Amino acid sequence: MKKVNPILILVIGCLIPLLFTATIPFALPTRLHLNSRKSSEHAWNFDIKLYVITLEAGSQYTIDVDIDTFWGMDIALRIAETPYMINGFSVDSRSNTGETMHFTASKTGTYYIQVKVNSGSGFYEIEVVSGTTSSATGTTLEYFDVSYLLVLVLPSVFILIVGLLFLRRRAKIPEKKPIISVYKKWDRPEKEVQVEKEEMMICEYCGCEIKKSSKICPECNTSLN
Repeated sequence: MKKVNPILILVIGCLIPLLFTATIPFALPTRLHLNSRKSSEHAWNFDIKLYVITLEAGSQYTIDVDIDTFWGMDIALRIAETPYMINGFSVDSRSNTGETMHFTASKTGTYYIQVKVNSGSGFYEIEVVSGTTSSATGTTLEYFDVSYLLVLVLPSVFILIVGLLFLRRRAKIPEKKPIISVYKKWDRPEKEVQVEKEEMMICEYCGCEIKKSSKICPECNTSLN
């Protein structure tokens, strides 16, 4: 049976968690519809909520997150073209009443909106509307964040390091070699056993065949002297 290359097994083992961490963000977002308010959204302290919406290139939009002062929540609002939220635009005014952002879509397609709770927990409302309907709560800044990129590759890197250490340790263990005998097997020839054949004669009294050296016939008990 052909042995499987351990490097191939290690590569496959690294790809499995990478496929999982790379695809799961696309299944998590909640769908938003333009000019439709989504109410009773809940978030805990340091929670991250992800939403997805389709926008048209060149159009300006207002993204609005309303929070009642009762909850005392401080959030940051982000928008990006991928659910990994590596690069995009954000507003964080450190207000406990929510955030409002103005955004112009650079392409027609899917965009991802992130509500990140900095402190507090409670309920909020989120809405994306066409045009500029209210003032922004802060300056819209471009951001670059590789935190999810680290989460994306960390499981695969961990498996790779452990696998390489295991293969290195395995390579140091000497393989058992078969023992080769330096002695030549020698077949001893069998000795020929010579059996002396005694001369026979016929008893002149009873006609039986008897040994020539016999002095008495064993059949008729006659002396042969």
